[in-house]
Amino acid sequence: MKRFLGIVLFIIISKFSIAQQLPLYSQYMLNGFLLNPAMAGCETYIPLRLTVRQQWAGINNAPDTYAISAHSRIGKVDNMGVGGYIFSDWFGPVIRTGLQAAYSYHMNLPKIDSKLALGISATAFQYRLDQSILDPLEDDDAALDGSVEGYFVPDANFGAYLYRHNYFVGVAATQLLEYNVDVTSSEDNKMIRHYFATAGYKFNLNEDFEMEPSVLVKGTEKTPFQLDVNLKTYYKKNYWLALSYRTGNSAIAILGLKVQRYYIGYAFDYTFSDIRNYSHGSHEIMVGVNFKENKEQGSSLL
Repeated sequence: MKRFLGIVLFIIISKFSIAQQLPLYSQYMLNGFLLNPAMAGCETYIPLRLTVRQQWAGINNAPDTYAISAHSRIGKVDNMGVGGYIFSDWFGPVIRTGLQAAYSYHMNLPKIDSKLALGISATAFQYRLDQSILDPLEDDDAALDGSVEGYFVPDANFGAYLYRHNYFVGVAATQLLEYNVDVTSSEDNKMIRHYFATAGYKFNLNEDFEMEPSVLVKGTEKTPFQLDVNLKTYYKKNYWLALSYRTGNSAIAILGLKVQRYYIGYAFDYTFSDIRNYSHGSHEIMVGVNFKENKEQGSSLL
């Protein structure tokens, strides 16, 4: 019976996560640490971020994601960073809970007036199948007793991040170990390695407005790579509007503001797939605070 439930769990996970084994976020422009462990400690303050996402609103048991993260510089010369990230991702009967502990080392590159950070993180995920959500075909189905079956998945991530106050370039690889979910002997049960590449540049248009175009390329060895094209505009450093296009998938609008050290942002995703006939879009709210921030710093790339 346990083997049967394990197979059911993996089938559900695979159908959803062959292209999305990691949580999906729209406001990563304000919290790139979620994608790249090298970004731990790349700010002079400590950013704490809380994200709540409802995907495909209007569809029962559609994915919901909750995440909290923080990172900080450490060391006598502020050349190291540490960070942590916890998330819970719900998709019907499948619950994915994970945590990450990251370390990064930052090197000065005086010839180009920039810094290069290398980071690594250890991660742990737990996949659970909540049988109480499933509707059995037969009322006396002995295989579904309402319990929760779970599988533990350890892993690791690596990233590199080149940055200055007005630009950034980053690459990262996640789920490096490609751990096999041990419910069958099939190689198809492996977690898939994900790759990310980001780049952006901030232009000062005048005293009030700044504009930041950026791109994100992401994909796996088993799925096509996907491109996000983003354009973010700041007003007086404390208000922002962003528009994004995700190839073959969706368009995203983001609004946000900063009051002193406090952040709040909202994102709305509109999908171009057939899901749009049943869904009211996806919604994401992010709130945060920057501890130990200089009041004059205003907006930043993170």
